[in-house]
Amino acid sequence: MRRDKTTNASSWLVCALAGIAFGVTISFAEDKMPSPSIPVPGAALTWEQAIRTAVEKQPLIKVAEHESLESQAVVKQIESANYPQITGIYSNSGGNTRVLANLGVSGSLPKPTNYLTTPGVRADFLITDFGQTAHRILSQKSLTAAAEKAVMTSKALAILNVEQAYLNCLKQQRLVEIAREVMNERDLIRQQTEAFYRRQLRSKLDLDFASVEFNRAEVVLIKAQNNLAVAFAALNTAMGLRGPGNYVLEQVLLTMTPSPNPETLVQEALNQRPELLGSKDRIQAAEEALKAAKALRYGSVTAIGTLGYTWWGREEQPSGKAVANPGAKQGWYGLGGTSAFPLYTGGRIEGQIDEADARKGETQATTRSIANDIVLQVVQAYLSRLTAEQQIKVSEEKVAQAREALTLARERYKASLGSILDVTTATTDLLSAEVGLAEAQYDYRASEAALAFATGVEYARY
Repeated sequence: MRRDKTTNASSWLVCALAGIAFGVTISFAEDKMPSPSIPVPGAALTWEQAIRTAVEKQPLIKVAEHESLESQAVVKQIESANYPQITGIYSNSGGNTRVLANLGVSGSLPKPTNYLTTPGVRADFLITDFGQTAHRILSQKSLTAAAEKAVMTSKALAILNVEQAYLNCLKQQRLVEIAREVMNERDLIRQQTEAFYRRQLRSKLDLDFASVEFNRAEVVLIKAQNNLAVAFAALNTAMGLRGPGNYVLEQVLLTMTPSPNPETLVQEALNQRPELLGSKDRIQAAEEALKAAKALRYGSVTAIGTLGYTWWGREEQPSGKAVANPGAKQGWYGLGGTSAFPLYTGGRIEGQIDEADARKGETQATTRSIANDIVLQVVQAYLSRLTAEQQIKVSEEKVAQAREALTLARERYKASLGSILDVTTATTDLLSAEVGLAEAQYDYRASEAALAFATGVEYARY
């Protein structure tokens, strides 16, 4: 019976260890598995998923978030001055030194004293510093608010970078498609020219010229494919991911809407751009810092309280025989207050006030500069949108004309009414027109993204 119990216990132990090992294996496997929110190269990647990946993974946003946490921690440090500072102290003294009522050690006697041991507790409390700490707290809280706005600024910039990179990938994909279509078109022309040459309807020069144009189209396609790979790498970087990787992107619908009033856009930007709001918070912080510097003129009032227990560790024998102090133990407490104010500091406080005042003026000037830059960004994005809208209309007409010209040139070539040069020229014109249309379409969509960034309306959705 004992052996059965031992065997059962061993079996349970083996099963438990196996379960633990299996659980550890599963946990390791789960750690190695990619997060569902992170796009996998080769998989589908939507516009929304790319933006949310950047908001979650972009290191610049993480840097801004940690800076905000640092600023919040500084607020706590400054606020601690409003609370009692309680310290546990253990002091030992011998020779000419002795333990003071504030639990410090000082050498103030002309003769050796007993060896003293004093454990105790000391409490320091700031009664008032005439607003210096209060204004420092308000200043740091304003800086914390500015740091939070900096997080929003980093998020808005990351969203803009992802949108531009995503649109660039779509544009490069379209350029690859156009280059492949042109290569196929020139291959067809080369095959037709070769058939004509075999029937002795065209010269060898036409065949060589068609072959050269086909080779040029191949080179253009290779360059377009390389540009697409670079665009995907830039998209990964914009999302905060490392390494190259292509995705199956969704097509972004191009809908041209009426242009809003630029004055309304400018006012909207001035009210919503986070970096401008953060700069206003920094102005408030500079004003509070100036008040804190001025409060240095009035000094501070502090209180101290101590609670200790002292015992003598050695007897005193002044004459060498008689014991004058056999040692004792004593509990005690002490209370005190201090009022200190500066009489003359050699211009130190005045210099701190001047520094705070100058920093306030610097922050105000920086805020005006940021506002001017925001207005310029709005105007540039607005005009780029108008330009791209007009270019789309012109490019659509140009593409239609180039297609018609290519069809006519091919028919004339078949009928021996035109040369191979006319066909290749028409093909080149069609390539240029389609490339111009693709660039105009994606420039329009990119200008919309830039306008949304400039007005400060895009980041709020994330």
